[in-house]
Amino acid sequence: MLAKAYDATAAVLAEVTDWAAPSPCDGWTVRDVATHLVDAMCTFAAAVDGGPPEYTGDDLVGAYREAAARCLAVFEDPAVLEASHPFPFGPTPGSVIAQISVSESLVHGWDLARGAGVSYSPAPEVVDAMLAASDGPVPDGAFGPPVPPASDDPMTVLLAKLGRAA
Repeated sequence: MLAKAYDATAAVLAEVTDWAAPSPCDGWTVRDVATHLVDAMCTFAAAVDGGPPEYTGDDLVGAYREAAARCLAVFEDPAVLEASHPFPFGPTPGSVIAQISVSESLVHGWDLARGAGVSYSPAPEVVDAMLAASDGPVPDGAFGPPVPPASDDPMTVLLAKLGRAA
């Protein structure tokens, strides 16, 4: 799931031409969303590998690819997925951190595509898995309040649960 989620978002980032365009995230540009996503992915990997928790530099496309590769490397070990790791919410199983990473890449991939005006084609099985996982509680402040979905398309339903009108 991680590789498929990361690949779809990397494809979006490769097409961005206007980094200053507004995104669906209130007050954030496409660059702001991309920077947040790269920093989040570095945080996810750092919880396991102890490396730097944020990115510094200007090449967001390259940084995203590096952060994705780093996450894939740390989460490929089944022992990492089973173990608990230091995380902003407190000690958290690696499997939960990996799932959060999939969700972040999936949803922010849509934010980036919408803001940049490019297409987005996430893998249906990733959308279905995250939709099934979204039935649990969402941490306060993580997303906006749910909105009515505009259709029964799984990605539209997932986005609506997370406060985004597709």
